[in-house]
Amino acid sequence: MKIFIALSLIMTSISTWGCSVALPGLMVILGEGQTQNFFTQKDCSEAKITDLYQLLTKLDGRISSAQLSEMMSSRGHAGMQFTPYMIQVTQLKSIIREQLLLPAGMQVKATRSVNTGNILALSPGDQLSLSCEACLYGTQQPVNVDIKGFDGTYRSMVVTADFAKMVKAYRTTTYLNSFSDVNQDSIKEEYVESIPHTDLVSDLSVLKFYKTNKPIRNGELLRLSDLNAVNLVKAGLKTDVILENQMVRIKTQGISRNNGTLGELVEVYHAQKNKKYQGKVIDVNKVLVEL
Repeated sequence: MKIFIALSLIMTSISTWGCSVALPGLMVILGEGQTQNFFTQKDCSEAKITDLYQLLTKLDGRISSAQLSEMMSSRGHAGMQFTPYMIQVTQLKSIIREQLLLPAGMQVKATRSVNTGNILALSPGDQLSLSCEACLYGTQQPVNVDIKGFDGTYRSMVVTADFAKMVKAYRTTTYLNSFSDVNQDSIKEEYVESIPHTDLVSDLSVLKFYKTNKPIRNGELLRLSDLNAVNLVKAGLKTDVILENQMVRIKTQGISRNNGTLGELVEVYHAQKNKKYQGKVIDVNKVLVEL
């Protein structure tokens, strides 16, 4: 009985440590899609193969078999052996960014395979080219993938891609009280997906003309609706007036007849000339009059 138990333990150990996988040297992750058998394996459990598949779909770059074995060990699957020694994994999103001339600010949000597995195995010397002639840069856009084999063979497939327009935005890095200034130390710049009607603040230079109109928590994106414009020109105070057209630019002074925030029109009275001007507020105590 003891001999039988010992043999069972030995067989279990061999099964546990004997898992080996032969992978393609070059793989392209097409994105979301169905799984498929694109490698050979020996003595590997279904759980190991499932976790390996999930790991491969997240990689991007060159990785050695030893590194891959260590990654699988950290996921609870020690002892897995891989060939070849070096593996190249490339995300289709990276290839799209390299080969397609995307409009400014456009990013690839997601890709997915169509009627095929979501990992494409290539041989050394294979050439892959992409085209997206009908792209409208929205969701579910068809992208043609052409593969020219090193042996002269040719094959093609279609994948779909979701594109997103990215815009500059600012996220708070600290809590902001109501009616407080917004300075560069309290925000950080990042690019986020453009969504209509979100009125994100994208121009840092104009923040000095605004104050918060409510408390803003740390980590929130800054929106124009969070801000109130400050009166840069106040009624009854001396104001610089710039008179400008295509030929001349004259600077003078007058008395503002009303308050004004950035971009608003105010009336300025010039006492010496006994003349009124309508000008646009462009800075603190400064109005531009276009002649």
